Amino acid sequence: MSKVSGKDLIDDVTPGDIIAVDRGSGERPYKVVFKDATDTGYRITFEDDNGETFELDMVAGATVKRSLESKWESAQSPTPHSKTQDC
Repeated sequence: MSKVSGKDLIDDVTPGDIIAVDRGSGERPYKVVFKDATDTGYRITFEDDNGETFELDMVAGATVKRSLESKWESAQSPTPHSKTQDC
């Protein structure tokens, strides 16, 4: 993950973000697909590199490591961009 921030709250994460998750073998980046509110926080659906999904329950206010460029680099970016721009 590039330009990772470790001070983001799970409350601020939205679908399309890429965050680090430890599923027992160390932290790896996963894409957030869905985020549903629960009584104690959120049920997050993640997608891995192979397109498989899994869900985790996360408490509200938890800090996460999020890739700050994840949406900029994706087709979801609200502004047009390219790798080679004239300045």
